[in-house]
Amino acid sequence: MVSTYGGRWSSSGGVPVEDVLERRLLDKLGGEVNRYQDKEFLKATMAVCALTALADEEVSLEERRDIDQAIRLEPSLATFNLEKANEILDSYIFELTRSCEAGKNVLYDKVRRIARDHKKARTVMRVSYLIITADHQVHDKELAEFKRLCGILELDPDEVWQNAKILRAF
Repeated sequence: MVSTYGGRWSSSGGVPVEDVLERRLLDKLGGEVNRYQDKEFLKATMAVCALTALADEEVSLEERRDIDQAIRLEPSLATFNLEKANEILDSYIFELTRSCEAGKNVLYDKVRRIARDHKKARTVMRVSYLIITADHQVHDKELAEFKRLCGILELDPDEVWQNAKILRAF
């Protein structure tokens, strides 16, 4: 016995994809695919957030607020659940406070995974800039971490910083 599910669909000829799967299910599927494809991006972003926020050895309320705001406002992160992003971030911060050097190395590896994508790398470092400048005080350790992360991502830290400063002004 053979069962038929949906129908043959394609962008040219065939049955329209909406006839095979309802639009709301297609949208949900698209969101799931985006989340799975960009899971490395989310982890790299949360790693940069944790490394940047803890660079001066404390996570201020302003930094934490800016992390949440960046997650909500950054279009590349819009498909992700804020609760899940915060869960990942909290686990990274915990790991950094528990085993600083080993934790850093693990998080640097997560950041390295997006180095091949210039746009994602630049976006992650813009988020880093927002965190560093959240409390209106830039510590040398935060700036050193920013430069280290730019190096990992093969970005010019001065260029990224200047562009991020311009964007924050708007």
